[in-house]
Amino acid sequence: MKIKADLHNHLSKGSYNNDFNKVIDISSKRLGHAGILGICNDEDNRYESFVDLAGYEREDFKGFIYIPSKNLFVIKAQEVFAKQGHILVLGLEKYKHIKSKDLEDVLKEAKDINENNIIIPVHLFFFQGCGNYLIHNPNLIKDFDAIEVNSGEAIYGNKKAKQFYEIIKEDSEIGAVSFSDGHSLYEIGLNYTILDMPSEFEFNKFISSLKNSIRQHKDYSEDKQNFSLKGFLEHSVKMVGTIGFSKLGFKIIN
Repeated sequence: MKIKADLHNHLSKGSYNNDFNKVIDISSKRLGHAGILGICNDEDNRYESFVDLAGYEREDFKGFIYIPSKNLFVIKAQEVFAKQGHILVLGLEKYKHIKSKDLEDVLKEAKDINENNIIIPVHLFFFQGCGNYLIHNPNLIKDFDAIEVNSGEAIYGNKKAKQFYEIIKEDSEIGAVSFSDGHSLYEIGLNYTILDMPSEFEFNKFISSLKNSIRQHKDYSEDKQNFSLKGFLEHSVKMVGTIGFSKLGFKIIN
Protein backbone atom coordinates (compact mmCIF):
# COMPACT_ATOMS: atom_id res chain seq x y z
CA MET A 1 0.00 0.00 0.00
CA LYS A 2 1.23 3.50 -0.86
CA ILE A 3 1.36 6.15 1.86
CA LYS A 4 2.42 9.81 2.18
CA ALA A 5 5.51 10.67 4.22
CA ASP A 6 6.69 14.14 5.27
CA LEU A 7 9.75 13.20 7.30
CA HIS A 8 11.50 16.56 7.76
CA ASN A 9 9.72 18.99 10.11
CA HIS A 10 11.04 21.11 12.98
CA LEU A 11 8.12 21.70 15.33
CA SER A 12 9.12 23.65 18.41
CA LYS A 13 6.84 23.76 21.45
CA GLY A 14 5.85 27.30 20.60
CA SER A 15 4.58 26.28 17.17
CA TYR A 16 1.80 24.07 18.57
CA ASN A 17 1.44 25.21 22.22
CA ASN A 18 1.93 21.69 23.62
CA ASP A 19 -1.26 20.53 21.87
CA PHE A 20 -0.44 16.95 20.84
CA ASN A 21 -3.88 16.25 19.37
CA LYS A 22 -3.84 19.35 17.18
CA VAL A 23 -0.59 18.28 15.50
CA ILE A 24 -1.92 14.76 15.00
CA ASP A 25 -5.26 15.96 13.60
CA ILE A 26 -3.57 18.22 11.05
CA SER A 27 -1.03 15.56 10.09
CA SER A 28 -3.72 12.91 9.71
CA LYS A 29 -5.85 15.16 7.51
CA ARG A 30 -2.97 16.09 5.20
CA LEU A 31 -1.01 12.84 5.06
CA GLY A 32 -4.00 10.51 5.10
CA HIS A 33 -4.25 6.80 5.79
CA ALA A 34 -1.10 5.44 7.49
CA GLY A 35 0.82 8.65 6.78
CA ILE A 36 4.18 9.26 8.43
CA LEU A 37 5.21 12.57 10.02
CA GLY A 38 8.86 13.13 10.88
CA ILE A 39 9.71 15.46 13.76
CA CYS A 40 13.35 16.52 13.81
CA ASN A 41 15.57 17.15 16.73
CA ASP A 42 18.24 19.73 16.09
CA GLU A 43 20.55 19.76 19.09
CA ASP A 44 17.58 19.23 21.40
CA ASN A 45 14.84 16.76 22.32
CA ARG A 46 11.81 18.23 20.57
CA TYR A 47 10.68 14.81 19.30
CA GLU A 48 10.82 13.32 22.79
CA SER A 49 9.03 16.35 24.26
CA PHE A 50 6.26 15.97 21.71
CA VAL A 51 5.60 12.23 21.92
CA ASP A 52 5.46 12.35 25.75
CA LEU A 53 2.65 14.93 25.80
CA ALA A 54 -0.85 14.01 26.92
CA GLY A 55 -3.33 13.31 24.13
CA TYR A 56 -4.48 10.49 21.89
CA GLU A 57 -3.52 7.00 22.95
CA ARG A 58 -0.39 5.82 21.18
CA GLU A 59 1.94 2.87 20.89
CA ASP A 60 5.59 3.73 21.49
CA PHE A 61 8.20 1.80 19.46
CA LYS A 62 11.32 3.58 20.81
CA GLY A 63 12.01 5.71 17.72
CA PHE A 64 8.50 6.14 16.37
CA ILE A 65 4.95 6.14 17.67
CA TYR A 66 1.67 4.94 16.18
CA ILE A 67 -1.68 6.58 16.90
CA PRO A 68 -4.32 3.88 16.22
CA SER A 69 -7.35 6.18 16.25
CA LYS A 70 -5.82 8.28 13.46
CA ASN A 71 -3.80 5.52 11.76
CA LEU A 72 -0.77 7.85 11.78
CA PHE A 73 2.91 7.33 12.48
CA VAL A 74 5.28 9.93 13.95
CA ILE A 75 8.95 9.12 13.54
CA LYS A 76 12.01 10.63 15.18
CA ALA A 77 14.57 12.35 13.00
CA GLN A 78 17.66 14.42 13.68
CA GLU A 79 19.07 17.09 11.42
CA VAL A 80 22.78 16.78 12.07
CA PHE A 81 24.81 19.93 11.49
CA ALA A 82 27.86 18.34 9.88
CA LYS A 83 30.64 20.82 9.09
CA GLN A 84 30.22 20.28 5.35
CA GLY A 85 26.42 20.55 5.37
CA HIS A 86 23.26 19.32 7.05
CA ILE A 87 22.02 15.73 6.84
CA LEU A 88 18.84 14.05 8.10
CA VAL A 89 19.06 10.82 10.08
CA LEU A 90 15.98 8.68 10.79
CA GLY A 91 15.97 5.53 12.88
CA LEU A 92 17.50 6.81 16.10
CA GLU A 93 15.90 5.64 19.31
CA LYS A 94 14.56 8.10 21.89
CA TYR A 95 17.27 10.26 23.48
CA LYS A 96 19.93 9.01 21.04
CA HIS A 97 21.84 11.84 19.37
CA ILE A 98 24.60 12.24 16.82
CA LYS A 99 27.18 14.92 17.45
CA SER A 100 27.95 17.57 14.84
CA LYS A 101 31.38 17.04 13.24
CA ASP A 102 32.93 16.25 9.86
CA LEU A 103 30.48 14.67 7.44
CA GLU A 104 32.46 11.45 7.13
CA ASP A 105 32.46 11.02 10.92
CA VAL A 106 28.71 11.69 11.10
CA LEU A 107 28.08 9.00 8.50
CA LYS A 108 30.20 6.52 10.41
CA GLU A 109 28.53 7.26 13.75
CA ALA A 110 25.04 6.96 12.24
CA LYS A 111 25.84 3.54 10.79
CA ASP A 112 27.62 2.40 13.97
CA ILE A 113 24.54 3.25 16.07
CA ASN A 114 22.20 1.33 13.77
CA GLU A 115 23.00 -0.02 10.32
CA ASN A 116 19.33 0.51 9.43
CA ASN A 117 19.50 4.27 10.02
CA ILE A 118 18.20 6.28 7.08
CA ILE A 119 20.61 9.03 6.01
CA ILE A 120 19.62 11.85 3.66
CA PRO A 121 21.44 15.08 2.74
CA VAL A 122 18.91 17.91 2.91
CA HIS A 123 18.55 21.24 1.04
CA LEU A 124 21.73 20.32 -0.84
CA PHE A 125 22.33 23.59 -2.67
CA PHE A 126 20.66 25.93 -0.20
CA PHE A 127 21.92 27.42 3.07
CA GLN A 128 24.24 24.94 4.85
CA GLY A 129 23.71 22.17 2.29
CA CYS A 130 26.47 19.71 1.42
CA GLY A 131 25.77 19.52 -2.33
CA ASN A 132 29.01 21.13 -3.46
CA TYR A 133 30.98 18.94 -1.09
CA LEU A 134 29.38 15.83 -2.58
CA ILE A 135 30.16 17.03 -6.11
CA HIS A 136 33.85 17.07 -5.16
CA ASN A 137 33.60 13.88 -3.06
CA PRO A 138 31.33 11.57 -5.11
CA ASN A 139 32.63 8.51 -3.25
CA LEU A 140 30.38 9.54 -0.32
CA ILE A 141 27.14 9.33 -2.32
CA LYS A 142 26.88 5.57 -1.77
CA ASP A 143 26.59 6.19 1.99
CA PHE A 144 23.23 7.93 1.62
CA ASP A 145 19.78 6.43 1.13
CA ALA A 146 18.21 9.33 -0.78
CA ILE A 147 18.67 12.91 -1.89
CA GLU A 148 16.19 15.56 -0.75
CA VAL A 149 15.34 16.95 -4.19
CA ASN A 150 12.73 19.37 -2.85
CA SER A 151 12.86 21.22 0.46
CA GLY A 152 9.78 23.29 1.24
CA GLU A 153 11.76 26.15 2.76
CA ALA A 154 14.61 26.28 0.23
CA ILE A 155 14.07 29.51 -1.68
CA TYR A 156 16.64 28.32 -4.20
CA GLY A 157 18.60 25.13 -4.86
CA ASN A 158 15.80 22.61 -5.43
CA LYS A 159 16.22 22.72 -9.20
CA LYS A 160 19.94 22.08 -8.87
CA ALA A 161 19.26 19.25 -6.40
CA LYS A 162 17.03 17.57 -8.98
CA GLN A 163 19.65 18.01 -11.68
CA PHE A 164 22.28 16.53 -9.39
CA TYR A 165 20.07 13.55 -8.63
CA GLU A 166 19.35 12.88 -12.30
CA ILE A 167 23.09 12.71 -12.93
CA ILE A 168 23.85 10.26 -10.12
CA LYS A 169 20.71 8.08 -9.95
CA GLU A 170 21.67 5.62 -12.69
CA ASP A 171 24.97 4.75 -11.02
CA SER A 172 23.73 4.68 -7.44
CA GLU A 173 21.14 2.85 -5.36
CA ILE A 174 19.63 5.89 -3.67
CA GLY A 175 16.20 7.44 -3.96
CA ALA A 176 14.77 10.95 -4.19
CA VAL A 177 12.51 12.53 -1.56
CA SER A 178 10.50 15.72 -1.06
CA PHE A 179 9.88 17.05 2.45
CA SER A 180 8.51 20.27 3.96
CA ASP A 181 11.41 21.20 6.27
CA GLY A 182 8.65 23.10 8.03
CA HIS A 183 8.78 24.99 11.32
CA SER A 184 5.03 25.51 11.73
CA LEU A 185 1.74 23.61 11.72
CA TYR A 186 0.57 25.03 8.40
CA GLU A 187 3.63 23.61 6.63
CA ILE A 188 2.98 19.98 7.60
CA GLY A 189 2.21 18.01 4.44
CA LEU A 190 2.93 20.86 2.02
CA ASN A 191 5.53 18.48 0.65
CA TYR A 192 5.52 14.72 0.88
CA THR A 193 6.94 11.59 -0.72
CA ILE A 194 4.80 8.64 -1.76
CA LEU A 195 6.30 5.45 -0.34
CA ASP A 196 5.38 1.86 0.39
CA MET A 197 3.96 1.39 3.86
CA PRO A 198 6.33 -0.49 6.20
CA SER A 199 5.00 -3.98 6.69
CA GLU A 200 5.97 -4.53 10.35
CA PHE A 201 5.88 -2.38 13.47
CA GLU A 202 8.87 -3.87 15.31
CA PHE A 203 11.40 -1.04 15.49
CA ASN A 204 14.30 -2.30 13.38
CA LYS A 205 12.04 -4.03 10.85
CA PHE A 206 9.94 -0.86 10.47
CA ILE A 207 13.02 1.30 9.88
CA SER A 208 14.57 -1.26 7.52
CA SER A 209 11.36 -1.47 5.48
CA LEU A 210 11.09 2.34 5.32
CA LYS A 211 14.75 2.56 4.30
CA ASN A 212 14.24 0.12 1.42
CA SER A 213 11.17 2.01 0.21
CA ILE A 214 13.07 5.31 0.27
CA ARG A 215 16.04 3.85 -1.61
CA GLN A 216 13.77 2.48 -4.32
CA HIS A 217 11.87 5.74 -4.76
CA LYS A 218 13.53 7.20 -7.86
CA ASP A 219 10.51 8.69 -9.64
CA TYR A 220 9.45 11.77 -7.68
CA SER A 221 7.02 13.10 -10.30
CA GLU A 222 3.93 12.16 -8.22
CA ASP A 223 5.30 13.54 -4.95
CA LYS A 224 3.91 16.79 -3.62
CA GLN A 225 6.40 19.63 -4.00
CA ASN A 226 5.83 23.20 -2.85
CA PHE A 227 7.73 26.21 -1.55
CA SER A 228 6.48 27.92 1.61
CA LEU A 229 7.39 31.59 1.31
CA LYS A 230 5.61 32.41 4.56
CA GLY A 231 7.43 29.63 6.39
CA PHE A 232 10.76 30.65 4.90
CA LEU A 233 10.33 34.31 5.90
CA GLU A 234 9.16 33.50 9.43
CA HIS A 235 12.02 31.06 9.98
CA SER A 236 14.58 33.47 8.51
CA VAL A 237 13.49 36.30 10.81
CA LYS A 238 13.66 33.97 13.81
CA MET A 239 17.12 32.74 12.81
CA VAL A 240 18.45 36.28 12.43
CA GLY A 241 17.03 37.18 15.83
CA THR A 242 18.46 34.07 17.46
CA ILE A 243 21.93 34.69 15.99
CA GLY A 244 21.80 38.33 17.09
CA PHE A 245 20.77 37.52 20.65
CA SER A 246 23.34 34.72 20.91
CA LYS A 247 26.11 37.18 20.03
CA LEU A 248 24.91 39.29 22.94
CA GLY A 249 25.15 36.31 25.27
CA PHE A 250 21.46 35.34 25.33
CA LYS A 251 20.12 31.89 24.49
CA ILE A 252 16.76 31.47 22.76
CA ILE A 253 14.81 28.41 23.95
CA ASN A 254 11.86 27.24 21.81
